[in-house]
Amino acid sequence: MAGTRFVSVSNIALCQRCPLLFAYKIHRGIDDVWKIGINGSGYYYGSMFHKNIARVFFEAASNPADKLHRRISDSIPKGRDSLEGLIRENIFMPFLAGKSQNYTSEQILSMAKGITVWTRAMSEFFALIPSLLRDTEANMSTVFIPPEQKLNAVYEADGVKLNVTGCYDALMFNPDSCEARLFEFKGYMKSDISVPLSQSLIYSWLIWKHTGIIPSVEIIYLDEYGKEPEIFSPSSVREMIIAGLPGLFESVFGVMSLRGLPEFSRDEKLCRQCPFNGKCVNDWRNLKRK
Repeated sequence: MAGTRFVSVSNIALCQRCPLLFAYKIHRGIDDVWKIGINGSGYYYGSMFHKNIARVFFEAASNPADKLHRRISDSIPKGRDSLEGLIRENIFMPFLAGKSQNYTSEQILSMAKGITVWTRAMSEFFALIPSLLRDTEANMSTVFIPPEQKLNAVYEADGVKLNVTGCYDALMFNPDSCEARLFEFKGYMKSDISVPLSQSLIYSWLIWKHTGIIPSVEIIYLDEYGKEPEIFSPSSVREMIIAGLPGLFESVFGVMSLRGLPEFSRDEKLCRQCPFNGKCVNDWRNLKRK
């Protein structure tokens, strides 16, 4: 049996979209294949929003020593408008002051709209936590988990051994119900829900392995201004993990070890947009011959 394969959550999600695109990335070193077939405004990516806006907020909310911590505590009970105003004034505007020259006006407007989508989602989650609204400061450190925590776990079954690593976007805990919620930011339009959901399921599996808690999942499409986010309950997340991840992990291992092209359903829309369409299977065969 081939040895342990080390793989990131984002690469597993790429394999879920198309095993051949995944093969181009890891065996040919074509790093930007993940962009193929992704539809959005192009104004920004979820990772950029998370790094410059959301991460700053969650770091402050989870750290009582941060200068913004108390202001966040004061704004939460006042509602969404207060929270959104705080983020715009104390995080978004300072970010623009330092980097606005690097972005177009369309990108800046798109990020501003993304803040509205995001703060609405957070406020709806806060409404499920009466103790947070009654005594915000006392519950902040419990509700807000530090962002971008790197997790890893090993999946091993039926000759497959993967060491999976990834950093989730944001995780919050509801002490009133003893439930967690995983937030994932996507900077593109909602199309096939299975694509972003597969990545969130893997993060949920990692959190489950580390804490014993399966979170609910909320996928926030930053380009879908005015539309409801996708929310999946812990029970549905558990069912999807059990039903979907073993087969996906097997596909990933198969591509990485070149032991055979996994069975997968062709996405005709993706194939039409793919520059490798028509030659990908032969390229795979050539890899196998090496």
